[in-house]
Parts: sequence; structure tokens; C-alpha cells
Amino acid sequence: MGDDCGPGGIQTRAVWCAHVEGWTTLPTNCKQIERPENQQNCFRVCDWHKELYDWQLGNWNQCQPVISRNLEKTVECIKGEEGIQMRDVTCVQKSNGVSAEDVICEYFEPKPLLEQACLIPCHQDCIVAEFSPWSECSKTCGNGLQHRTRHIVAPSQFGGSACPNLTEFQICHSTPCTTEESIHSLNVGPWSTCTVPHSRHIRQARKRGKNKEKEKDREKGVRDPEARELIKKKRNRNRQNRQENKYWDIQIGYQTRQVTCTHKNGKTAALSFCQQDKLPITFQSCVITKECQVSEWSEWSPCSKTCFDMTSPKGNRTRTRTIKLFPIGSESECPELEEIEQCSSQGDGVAPCVTYGWRTTEWTECRVDPLLSQQDKRRGNQTALCGGGIQTREVYCVQANENLLSYLNTLKEKEESQSQSTSKSSAAPLLSITFEITASKPVDRKLCMGPVPSTTQLCHIPCPIECEVSTWSAWGPCTYESCEDQQAKKGFKLRKRSITNEPTGGTGGTGNCPHLLEAIPCEEPSCYEWRIVRLEECIPDNEKQCGPGTQVPEVVCINSDGEEVDRQLCRDAIYPIPIVCEVPCPKDCVLSMWSGWSSCSHTCSGKTTEGKQMRARSILAYAGEGGIQCPNSSALQEARSCNEHSCTVYHWQTGPWGQCIEDVSVSTFNSSTSWNGEATCAVGMQTRKIICVRVNVGQVGPKKCPESLRPETVRPCLLPCRKDCIVTPYSDWTLCSSPCQEGDVTVKQQSRHRVILQLPANGGRDCPDTLYEEKECEAPPVCYTYRWKTHKWRRCQLVPWYVRQDSPGAHETCGPGLQARAITCRRQDGGPADISECLKYAGPLPTLTQACQIPCQDDCQFTIWSKFSSCNGDCGAVRTRKRSLVGKSKRRDKCKNSQLYPLLETQFCPCDKYNAQPVGNWSDCILPEGKVEVLLGMKVQGDIKECGQGYRYQAMACYDQNSRLVETARCNSHGYIEEACIIPCPSDCKLSEWSNWSRCSKSCGSGVKVRSKWLREKPYNGGRPCPKLDHVNQDSRYMRWSHATATAASTYGLQNPGASAK
Repeated sequence: MGDDCGPGGIQTRAVWCAHVEGWTTLPTNCKQIERPENQQNCFRVCDWHKELYDWQLGNWNQCQPVISRNLEKTVECIKGEEGIQMRDVTCVQKSNGVSAEDVICEYFEPKPLLEQACLIPCHQDCIVAEFSPWSECSKTCGNGLQHRTRHIVAPSQFGGSACPNLTEFQICHSTPCTTEESIHSLNVGPWSTCTVPHSRHIRQARKRGKNKEKEKDREKGVRDPEARELIKKKRNRNRQNRQENKYWDIQIGYQTRQVTCTHKNGKTAALSFCQQDKLPITFQSCVITKECQVSEWSEWSPCSKTCFDMTSPKGNRTRTRTIKLFPIGSESECPELEEIEQCSSQGDGVAPCVTYGWRTTEWTECRVDPLLSQQDKRRGNQTALCGGGIQTREVYCVQANENLLSYLNTLKEKEESQSQSTSKSSAAPLLSITFEITASKPVDRKLCMGPVPSTTQLCHIPCPIECEVSTWSAWGPCTYESCEDQQAKKGFKLRKRSITNEPTGGTGGTGNCPHLLEAIPCEEPSCYEWRIVRLEECIPDNEKQCGPGTQVPEVVCINSDGEEVDRQLCRDAIYPIPIVCEVPCPKDCVLSMWSGWSSCSHTCSGKTTEGKQMRARSILAYAGEGGIQCPNSSALQEARSCNEHSCTVYHWQTGPWGQCIEDVSVSTFNSSTSWNGEATCAVGMQTRKIICVRVNVGQVGPKKCPESLRPETVRPCLLPCRKDCIVTPYSDWTLCSSPCQEGDVTVKQQSRHRVILQLPANGGRDCPDTLYEEKECEAPPVCYTYRWKTHKWRRCQLVPWYVRQDSPGAHETCGPGLQARAITCRRQDGGPADISECLKYAGPLPTLTQACQIPCQDDCQFTIWSKFSSCNGDCGAVRTRKRSLVGKSKRRDKCKNSQLYPLLETQFCPCDKYNAQPVGNWSDCILPEGKVEVLLGMKVQGDIKECGQGYRYQAMACYDQNSRLVETARCNSHGYIEEACIIPCPSDCKLSEWSNWSRCSKSCGSGVKVRSKWLREKPYNGGRPCPKLDHVNQDSRYMRWSHATATAASTYGLQNPGASAK
């Protein structure tokens, strides 16, 4: 596979032909058409691919039933049917959603589950109530219809049977219609509006009530003081209930309607003409309709936005009103109780709003190894890497204008303190406020709304450019080491080379270039010499036009460095003589120009070597008649000596510059001084080692090299500033979840953190060890829950007597009526609460009125129902309540009919369902106290360690069907669940028994016999390790087998378990 990341890689595998019994055979024995591929394309994954690829999770499909292993299917479904549901999971590119190979995403995290268990609920058939009684016949005579209905208690679910018909009709037969009956018809008018009884009748009713109270007071007079105290408390409680019931003004009135018998000619007839078993009632009790009454609007609240900022949204202010009287019997609801409008704070005294912005730490150093380590694990730890790399940084959110707000607050405090100052001066004092801009503490990331800055970026580390030098120049003349001191007879010939590029970084740089100067000791040195610049034109001798002649050289005086100097300095040097030349005549042999000198055959000259170089020319035209003939072939070549200098060459060799050490003798630089773009704070010194080296030999004494050309051994340097670690202040503690606890018993944690802005460098102060702190939240109080409390029903209120006086039985105070009751708002613990809390959290209002019946003399009269008996808590149990006949009803036969007037009622107990749920993590595996078990016959050797079978525990919490926390005992639980677990025992290394001794390696004299052991089982869980297994030689003198008794284990046996040593 290639070294690069991404597609284009190749995976290979071995493919061979095998017999069906397993042994390998020739490839020709297998069909070549069926040969599997031995290589395939692949995708090489690197860490930075994590930002590009991710798992895409599809939705779970419908739960499908699993085919049961048992052929018999249970008749009754109790918990539901086990099923399985599946989903699609694909690896995709984040940018465009294109599918990719799963191996890419699996490199970073395992593939999510493709299927999961699910529960198919039991089929729930439709449940309907019992039919209501049949309605009255639609016709009073002849054939009519009557119907009855029922309603849905629970609809069908999960494939249950559908609901049956909810309405049934049947034909009803009445008496045959007569001629008179068809002439008259009964008309029932609408109900009148609900009317309050006249005050006179109310007073009379109250008077009758007071008379009854006087009778009760007379009865109370004979009671004991404790009974009177109980009655007093009851009156106070009733008075308080009436005060708390101020939100409802319930008045019970009456309403009437007209029932007339009408002839077919439209005239009203007597009701006796309309024959009917039971005439409709003409009066009934009702509740007086009351509209909702609310208070006046309150003052506007302060604006929610107390600062000034044009860019952010405006704030809100609210005003409220309260309900003084709830509506009774009205279709219109109460109006809105809260009004909200936008607002903004402006003016001189309004501070700017808090703004938030993203901050970033400094980029880390460019690193190449994170990328290279994915391509080749062996290159991950290299430090001298170059090329494309990655830089990272941390992004955090801060309050952007924190310093400005702090400054304004300080300014405001100063002004207030000055205004309160009693001292007065003619001139206003100068206000001097300084504040230090420090690192802002991080805040919640959700407060920053803008785009998040990038946390990674590509970078590039320039690769080092190795030093490149030119070829050596020709050896210069023999010169003094210093022309200013020419007393010494010693001289040097020098040759130089130069750096042809700009080496940088790494192993490059001028400090790693090879030496640029070499010297050869020589005799008779000279500081100046003549150099031929060019030769003048060849002038024939004797003023002829052609033939032999001379060329005068044009020369300049140069020093040892090749620089042109004053000609007077070369007065002691040998002046070049004119050079012999020849101007060809017209008929002479024509030769080409000399070629350049060839390279020298040796770099230096010694006793056995001498440098030579050649040049040549060719014949261009042969000589004519009378002209000079062409030379022979030997004259067309020339040879000369070269590199006549000695092979003993010396040069100065420099070592690398050492570490920059502070030089206290030099004054400290200002911290703003920069050196290669980095701030520096002090001057230091660097040194290096210089030695004189003889080429191909090694180090020699320094006097062999020219002292004047010795490189410098000390140079100044600038020390980088010490950088301390800089961290932000701690962020504020994160908020604990809710102000109160709603059944969740887990303890919440709150945390705070800080961010490293600058890492230490150059001996600066280290970063703190702790960047993240965590602590437990204080246990919040339990949240209040609210409920409606209903009070006793008031006495049954009938239609006034003057309205019902013409009806049968009007002489008795009996019949149907209405009664009302008070309701109040209570906390769950019974304490009083504002009614607004119950309106929000306690659900719908209980009914305030209900129909009631005051029994007449002929009616059956009973005591009130007793309370239901207590339940034993088991589902399926029943509870009962009783009542009994009172007065004359005990002697009436119809009142003794238990089917019409039951004296006992039963109902099923409410079946509370409780659910136990685990809380927290499993504990460690705990062994039974004082017990150390041994598993599988293993012996615990060495240090005794507790191991064996134990139990681990997990706490359980009990919740009711409303997800409220209840006592653990209701879930039939001890408060925890336990599970068996095993603490593995340590196992020592196990070796086989010794093998038999091998034969002696020698048939006579001293030899070696070997025996071996092999590894049966490796140590684990802290068991004793295996011994080192080596050979041991054993002498066998005089071929006596009995003397070969050494015992040693062979390493072959350890490497090849089951095989003996060879």
C-alpha cells in the first residue's frame, strides 16, 4: 500500500491451489477461471479523515415479530410480542453525503448497531361502555322508533378488533292513535333565563334556616365542652373556606317553561286533552350566569433590557391583571391577564449591553508528524520533519466588552464618591482611572452567536536546503601568511570555493557548509605578482607581413587575493616576457586554434605522481607551393605539468555553534529587540571548536594552517525572552439543573474551566496542573406540586315554593334542586397556595355545582354512603361502602328492593403500578466477608490476593405511574439489585515436564546432552512469570551416559510449544 492517505492504495493476498483434503498442490490443478483476485483497491485512512467522514444513521423501521422457537403460541398476550427492528447505517462524506466504504468510518468508531430488540404491544380490542336505557318512543301513538347509545372507553390499538356500532334502533308500539289525539298536540316551550328568587322568599328561607339552627344550638347545649370546641373549629374552617372561595360567586336560581296543549286549529286547550303518562316538568333549579371580572392593569414592569445596544433585539416589559371573579355558566372565557410590549433603554445613564465574542489561543507549532504517523507509524516520532503539517488552537467564548463595562462602573463609583465628598475646591480634580486589560474568563459557548473560528489549519515547515558549493578555484600563488609581516620564510598557496545557494533550516545553514578554503605550505612566498590580462596582436619580425613574430602581454599587478593594486608593488616580481607567435602566410599550412587544456590527471604532485594536462589542434588546410609545410602529428599536441603543488593540503575545520549563554557583562537589550522575528531580552555568547585538519589524515597542530585565515570561535547572540504560561481566569461555575427536585435523585455536578493562552517557553513558568474543576451541586429543595381541594357540598337548593306551588306535592319541601361547593388551592403537603398555581399545574377545575334531590315523604330515605373500605394494595381487590334505610322507609316494601335501592356498593381498588429503575453505576465486585474462593482448582501462589466469586450491586429507585419517586418497598425491592461476578485469580506460568535427555553430541570425549520443557500456559492476572530457558552444556567423560545430569530448559521449546529442542 502507498504512503499517501486516501484512495489509490492496493491490498494483496496470497492465493494458492489446495486439494479438498487441505494440502497444497500445483496451480495447474485448479481451474484458472475460478481463481480469486489476489489484489484489490483500497482506501488508506488517516486521522484527519475524521473531519470528512461520519456514520449516517437511518430511522428504525417498523418492529417486526421474531419467529418464536416454540411452536406453541401463548393464548393470552401479557407483555407483548418480542420483535426486531432494523435501520440503515452508511459511511458518508460530510460535505456532500456521498457513500463511502465502511472501513473509513470504522477506523474512528465502531459501526452502530443495525438492529435492536423491540416489543410489539399486545393487540388491544376496542372497549365500549354498556348501552344506555332505551329512549322514549318517538311517537305517542302508533309505531315509532326508540334508540340507545354507548360510548368508546378505549379505542382499538396495535391491530385489535374495531369498535362495534355505538347506536341501536328498535320499533316501539304505542296505543293506536284515536281521532281526538290526532287533533291535539303537546307543545313544550324554551327555558326562561335563570332568575334569582325574590328577596322576601330568601329571607323566609333564611328565617326557617335560623329556626333550625336554634334547635341545633339547643341540642349543642347538652353537649360537653370538647364537642363545642370541635364545632367552633369547624365554623372557623367553613368561614375560611368562604373567604378562599371569593373567586366564585355561585348563586342558584330557577327557570321555567310553558307546556301547553294545542288544538290543530291553533287554539290552546286544556292539558287533559293531550293524553300523556308523564308531562314534562315546567321548572328547574339553575345557576345564575356570571361574567369574568378582572382587576385594572398593573404598572408596566421595568424593561427586561437595561442596557443600550442598537444591534441586538429590543427588550420586553409586561403588565398584568388578576381575576377577581371567575365566570360561572358563561361561554366567554376570561381575557388575557398579561400584556407584553417591546421596549429599549436609552439615555445618558444607560450602560452598553454585554457583548460576547470568540477568542482563540495562539496556534501551536506546525507539526508534520500527525500526518506522517498515519502514513508510516515508524516516522511518527521523528522531529526533523518538513513539508505540510497541521496547527491547532482552542476556541472559547468571552465577554467582549468586559473591560469597558468595568471602566464605566469604576468611573460611576468615582463620580458618586466625589459628589458625596464634603471638600470643595475651585478647580475640579483630575479623574485618573487606570485599568489593566487582562485575559477574559471563558463563558458558556452558547452566548457567542457568530461563526466559530477554525481550530485547525494547514501549515508548512520549509524543508532544509543543504549547502551547495562551487568547484575549487585554481591554486593561487605562494604568498605570505601576512604581507605585513614578511620576515617568515613560510608561505601558503590557497584555493577557494564559494557557497552557490542559500542554505536554510534543519541540517542546512551556513554553519553546516564544508570548508571553503584550503592551503598548501610553500617556499619563497610573494605578496604581489603580475597577471597577464590579454596578449596584444602578433607582430611579425623584421617588419614582414607574415611569419614568426612576438606578442607583447598586457599585465596588471595583483595581490594574493587577486585584487588589482598599484603597479609599484610588483617591482620585485618577474615581469612576463613577450610570447613567440606566428602570422601565417597565404600559402602556409593553416592550423586551428589550440583547444582548451584538459583537466589535470592528478589533484596534486608527489614522489610517484605528477599532474599532466593536454591540448590539441588540427590541420585546416595544407600548405601551397612555396609555403611552410604542416607539422607532423606529434606537433599537433602539447602537454604541460599541472597541480605541481604538494599533496599535503591543510584547512580549518569548524564545529557547530554551541548553546547561546547569557553574557552578564553586556547590558540587557530592550525586550522589543527582534532577532529573526522573535522578541529577545538579553545578549549572549556562542562558541565553537576550530581545529586544523590535514586532508585524508586528520587533526594536526594549528601552526600547519594559516593563522590569519582562522575562523572566529566566539560570536554574540540574542537570547529569546522567557515566556511564562498564561491562562485565563476560571469560568463561572456551570448552573445546576433546576431550582427544585422533581423525583430525580441523581446528584448533579457543576464545573468550571480555564484555557491556556500561551504555553511556557525558554524556561518560563509552567502551566498549572488543574484546568478543570468539578463539584457537586447542593441538593435542591423538593418542587411543590399543587392540587384542588374540594369542600363539602352545601345544602340542596330547590325552586322557590311560590313557583312550584301549583305542581303535585308542592306542600312538601322536597324534590330536585342544585347544590354548590367551595374549592381551594393547596400544595401537595396541604399548605395553602395561590389559586394561580393550581390553574397552571393542578389540571381542570372540579365541578362547582351538581344536581341534588331532597326526598319527599313517600320517597325512600337513606343515610349517606359510608366511606369506602381500605384496599390491601393488591391489584384486583375490591372495596365496599354501605348505607341504611331510615325512618318509615324501613317498613316500605319498595325501599327494601335491593336492586332498585342497593344498600351496598363495591368497586375495584385503584391498581397503582410501580416501576423500579436502576440508578448510578455498578459497584466493584465484592467478595463475601472473610471468604476467599478458589476457582477451577487454581492455587493462589505468592502474595495472597482475594479472588473468586462475588457480587456487585446497583441502587434502585421506585417510581409510580406518574414518574414520582415513592418508597422503595412499593416495588418489592430492597433498594438495590445484585449480580454475580468473578474476581479472576492469578495464574502462574505452567511448563511441561522435562523431556528425556537427548543423545550425547559426541561419541567420544566431552559432549553435550540437552533436555527441554515447553510452555503449557502463559501467566495472567499477576501470576508468576516464566523462567528464562537456556541451554546448559554438560561434559560426558569417557562416553559415560550416567554422568550427564545437567537440567536446563531450552528456548526452542518456549518458542515452539509442544516441540522439543533440537
